[in-house]
Amino acid sequence: MEKKYTETIGRLQTERRKRKKKSQFLLSLKLVSFLAMAAFIYGACTMPYVLLFSALALISAAVYVFALIRDGRCIRDMERMDALIKACQNELGYLRGDFRAFDDGARYASPEHEFAYNLDIFGRDSLFQRINRTRTEEGSDRLARKLSVLETDIETIKANQQAINDLSGRFDWRLRFMAGEQVQSKFVQLCREMSSKSLSNAPVSPVGKIQHLIPYASSALTLLALLGYICDWWPGVWFSLLFFIQLAVCIIRGKKMQHTILATDKLHHEFKGYLDLLREIQQEPFQAEALKHLQKQLFEGPENSIRAFRQLTRLQNLFDQRSNALMYVVLNGLFLYDLLLQRKFDEWMTRYLPHVEMWVNQVSEFDALVSLGNYAANNPNNTIPQILTDATDPVIRACDTYHPFLAHKQPVANSFTLDKKRIAIVTGANLAGKSTFLRTIGVNYILATTGAPVCAREFGFSIVSLFSSMRTADNLSRDLSYFHAELLRLKQLIQHVRHQDYTLIILDEILKGTNSKDKLQGSILFLNEIACYNMSALIATHDLELARLEEKDASLYQNYCFEIELAHDIRYSYRIQKGVAQNLNASYLLQDILESCRQD
Repeated sequence: MEKKYTETIGRLQTERRKRKKKSQFLLSLKLVSFLAMAAFIYGACTMPYVLLFSALALISAAVYVFALIRDGRCIRDMERMDALIKACQNELGYLRGDFRAFDDGARYASPEHEFAYNLDIFGRDSLFQRINRTRTEEGSDRLARKLSVLETDIETIKANQQAINDLSGRFDWRLRFMAGEQVQSKFVQLCREMSSKSLSNAPVSPVGKIQHLIPYASSALTLLALLGYICDWWPGVWFSLLFFIQLAVCIIRGKKMQHTILATDKLHHEFKGYLDLLREIQQEPFQAEALKHLQKQLFEGPENSIRAFRQLTRLQNLFDQRSNALMYVVLNGLFLYDLLLQRKFDEWMTRYLPHVEMWVNQVSEFDALVSLGNYAANNPNNTIPQILTDATDPVIRACDTYHPFLAHKQPVANSFTLDKKRIAIVTGANLAGKSTFLRTIGVNYILATTGAPVCAREFGFSIVSLFSSMRTADNLSRDLSYFHAELLRLKQLIQHVRHQDYTLIILDEILKGTNSKDKLQGSILFLNEIACYNMSALIATHDLELARLEEKDASLYQNYCFEIELAHDIRYSYRIQKGVAQNLNASYLLQDILESCRQD
């Protein structure tokens, strides 16, 4: 992918240089044609051959307008290319480990979440920051939800897999979609506020229908009075009377009309932010059923998003016509123009406002799926995971899996299977890879539920809930010690598994804030408690005594370890294997540091 982005940047830069030269030529043409037009106008006014000079002035004006239009197009093309180049450069940065260009989603982080805080889903250098390419706030929220609220419907996951796979192959379209400006829109909030204030959604009574005809009848009478005055059928006083009555009605209703104009401007401004996205979505012939369904909801039927925007634009243009004082008097005096526009606005609100939230939801779903599709394209070695549906299937069956954060480095892949109703106890030295492995399983499981490809040669997973405890923090402002925070987290875990059908538990060191003997007894007590529930657990520990549980109940407990080789230097294999770790390194590493300090 790095080569593809580099080639795309080179191609776009070449095209941009061509547009730049063309724009410079058109700029010169505009200057020359404008000066020529001024000279020919002067000649037509001061010299003979008025027709000739006038014709030449018109030709010069036409050339100027032509150059102006084409130059505007060139400038827009260059701006579009700049955006595409920047998008490619950002993706190159991603492939090289620089994620600063992307929103990190820190606002979504919560230490109380079941797994997101512990597995680095949000925040600096997080999974969200690596994936997120959304252009709308709602799309960002949707992506955050996909990563923090695990999908449990199998058909939805399969549909998302197809959609992400479809999007991952649409390089040019995906780049155009991501390269546009961020949409800072409060469209849904605005529409909800307007819907709550508006009575336009109420059923129209027969009396109301008659009232809607009054402006048309009054305008017809006014025009008839004008016709009679022109034809000398009756005095002009009747026309004048009707004209000023209609004008007075519109003036009296002026305050309400200003509110309507303001509402139209706000709606148009917020809607316009989505227009580029809607056009991109509309033009692409997707293959995935989920994407085609989203397209259908956005663009098919009489109440579709593009038609709504066009009618709103037309309505705004009609409002602009009345901003001229003369037009205001003429249009309102003859036609009750403001009342007609108010009627059109109410009709737009009744017809389209109920659909706006649905349209925004569909666009935000597209926005989130494009980010996941881009992630899939940037990681072509990832594989589409298999959903395990049989009751006897394991919770996790991974072959050559590794942490997504290490995908563009040289990760050590591991194979691992965790059956249902089993607790895997992982021992090993410091820095041997235990915590990274736990996060490997957790993060890949989250990716799998979104429909995204995972970092593995093969990956199968059952639909379960997820709970992890790997990073506990004290809180002095809440008078919360480290050990107390650990206890509260374990309590939260117990409450979670009690209310879920099945849970995958990932724990790194149970009861970290206490002494070894007490910690061992508490850990055994805790594991015996969670064993009563529907769960599978992956537990990392430095306490080798905890591994003896396999001797007591091999049907429940399984021992795994990350072994190291102690020689002149410590050698880490980072490979998981069955059994209990034999070599530890804390004293060895401390001795090395002390010797280094003595030498300094």
